[in-house]
Amino acid sequence: MNEKKYVSTRGQQRPLDFCDAILQGIGSDGGLLVPAFELDQKDLKALQHLSYVDMATEIMTSFVGEQEKEEMRALCQKAYGQNLFPQEVVPVKQAGDVFIAELFQGPTAAFKDMALSLLPHFMTYSLKKKGEQRKVMILAATSGDTGKAALEGFKDVDGTYIQVFYPVDGVSPIQKQQMVTQTGNNVDVVGIQGNFDDAQRAVKQAFQSSALKDLCDEHHVFLSSANSINIGRLIPQIVYYFYSYMTLVNKNEIRLGESVHFTIPSGNFGNCLAGVLAKKMGLPIQKFIVASNRNNILTDFFRTGKYDARREFYKTNAPAMDILVSSNLERLVYMMAQESQKVKSYMDDLNQNGVYEISSDLLEKIQDVFKAGWLNEDEVLDTIKTCFEQTGYLLDTHTAIGYGVYKEYQKTSGDETKTIILATASPYKFADSVYKALTDQSLSEYQAIEAVYEKTGVDIPKPLVQLDQKEILHQKVIDKDDIIHEISQKIKEMSL
Repeated sequence: MNEKKYVSTRGQQRPLDFCDAILQGIGSDGGLLVPAFELDQKDLKALQHLSYVDMATEIMTSFVGEQEKEEMRALCQKAYGQNLFPQEVVPVKQAGDVFIAELFQGPTAAFKDMALSLLPHFMTYSLKKKGEQRKVMILAATSGDTGKAALEGFKDVDGTYIQVFYPVDGVSPIQKQQMVTQTGNNVDVVGIQGNFDDAQRAVKQAFQSSALKDLCDEHHVFLSSANSINIGRLIPQIVYYFYSYMTLVNKNEIRLGESVHFTIPSGNFGNCLAGVLAKKMGLPIQKFIVASNRNNILTDFFRTGKYDARREFYKTNAPAMDILVSSNLERLVYMMAQESQKVKSYMDDLNQNGVYEISSDLLEKIQDVFKAGWLNEDEVLDTIKTCFEQTGYLLDTHTAIGYGVYKEYQKTSGDETKTIILATASPYKFADSVYKALTDQSLSEYQAIEAVYEKTGVDIPKPLVQLDQKEILHQKVIDKDDIIHEISQKIKEMSL
């Protein structure tokens, strides 16, 4: 086994190799796992003309070691080379003077497919490498898109069982329908009375519960995660940063080596954190422009250095970003501060008091690279309408936040650096909001899908065609305080 090790942001976890990091999912001390080694500086010229599978292979190999390159190639081929995605895995389109990387071409029409098509293969690879005889139970909290993408990725994968928790009133009707109609003999979908943060908190607590650990031991099961707390979710996301950059080089929009900005609609911050890793690997990213909805805790953090979760929680028309505890920010703070003790004290403050504040020198370092902004719900709709009328490009509500925040940044800064916006979902996943933006009229979700198509001619993604006709297979709803109990019941059932 190679010597590339992973450690916890909070410093209390023994170093793990890649396979153990994937299987464990989260640090035993509650921290998140990060590479303990210097990341390879990639030769940009060597990557320039690679296919998505080949580029993914090169990036993945940096995290396991050169001797496992062909094994990584086989996994990347299964994830990206076997008709789950179109031939152009990540098309890059132009909308006026910005470029939009469409990360939603996969089996669930959301960007989470980019990582969750590969994570199950990482998991089975790691189980095999470790000679693991126990079954693995995958836990996931979702604010909408992770749930369906994880269920689709893990369904019927040998040796695994997946349980997904979603806020009953905190996802779009189409996201909910995608989850509750999920097939597979190893999947469980549970609605909760609560919000995404409640679900995420309970999943993190499950990993630290000694009672659950004893129960797992008794039933020969262990827990792992499909959320972006798992390093195996982040690593595949690095690829599309390199790929979209090279697309612009190959279209002669930029020179090889020229710096660009990336704008990222952000909730749990995993998408952005993958970009930070890409930058560490030599991709010339000048700035990350982090875009939030009215739950604008990240905007406040990047502007002030204070992370204060003691605030009102809003349900918005960009529900995947309705989050107040952005897990992956902990990784960024660790990477910038390089002090696990400091990170641990910040996270203890957050858990105990709902707030932490980083030092002014650390904030300055972060602000060199990060800009942030947010839009309210009306601004989201206005942005969808304006972008479509001016450029002919149709945005979903989350990508619209990225577009609107970038346009505001461009106006106030005068910065004309070429910018790639990461498009996180098909506009049809939020068709009711998109239709309202275009017409100022309301329709139900499924009527809106047809109406948006008639108005714009933008193709409806296959996963959403006749979604309302599918049989509902999962109807359970529980209180947020019963999540741990629900996990316990499922562990017992797994060993029957």
